[in-house]
Amino acid sequence: MLLFRKAKPVTQLSAVFLLGLLAITLLNYKRIPDAGILALRFGAVGVVVLLTDRMRRKAPHSALIKSIDLLMPLFVILFTFDSMGHMTAYINPPDKDAFLARIDSYIVGPVPGAWLDWMISPALTAVLQVCYTSYYFIPMIFCLILLSRRETEKFDIAFFGITFGFFVSYIGYIIVPAFGPRYYLAGQFTHGLMRDGFAKAINSALNFLEGTNRDAFPSGHTEIVLIVLTYAWRYRRWFFWAALPLASGLVLATVYLRYHYVADVIAGAVLAPLCVRAADKLYRFLTPRPLMGERQG
Repeated sequence: MLLFRKAKPVTQLSAVFLLGLLAITLLNYKRIPDAGILALRFGAVGVVVLLTDRMRRKAPHSALIKSIDLLMPLFVILFTFDSMGHMTAYINPPDKDAFLARIDSYIVGPVPGAWLDWMISPALTAVLQVCYTSYYFIPMIFCLILLSRRETEKFDIAFFGITFGFFVSYIGYIIVPAFGPRYYLAGQFTHGLMRDGFAKAINSALNFLEGTNRDAFPSGHTEIVLIVLTYAWRYRRWFFWAALPLASGLVLATVYLRYHYVADVIAGAVLAPLCVRAADKLYRFLTPRPLMGERQG
């Protein structure tokens, strides 16, 4: 508790999420292969997160420690995404692709992707493939802009909200595990995406980096980019307008490129404003308050 009490809100959030994953792993110990190793990893990273925050407070002028502490939530986001690939298949089987595909059939028709067939072209596929990858850069660029301007509070609030959004999407992967249409509906589409060498290379790189995780529902790409746009509208209106074309292409790309069902995108779009609202309240609740003696001093 001493480590936790004065930690930054994003540190507390990361530690609690890791603790939750640790609890889920232990509750499903007999189902998850190598559950002991996975639990040890969650526990160890949680301790490192809290110790790093403590080191930051003990050595506030150390650039190295401040940098490590700053990057720690990003590490937790990447670490937990990778780790969950080893557990989601065993916690809540079976996969829910059939259910999501059925919802899509009610929304856009029974033939997978047919409603987008008229749009398919090599040029559009390449453009949307680039838009899709902007998911990895839009949040970082926005946060770096706030950080470079030394707007610490705005950065902390936005970074907390984005991290919260990632964790919410990860919870969705546990509740509704699904591979997505590119795997589940493979061979059922009437038209190929006509990927040329450039678009094909990007897709292959994404497949390598993301693997075949059950990470379709909700669309984290949609959710996160809309969260970033919300904070951009609040803090950097020019960035909102600059990122809007890429973000719009990204949302279209999630379905066009067959990474997500329409239901995934709708869920991500609905979750985004809810996450921002919840994150703002949670940030205020978790912000460390000075003790009575510290206020007097």
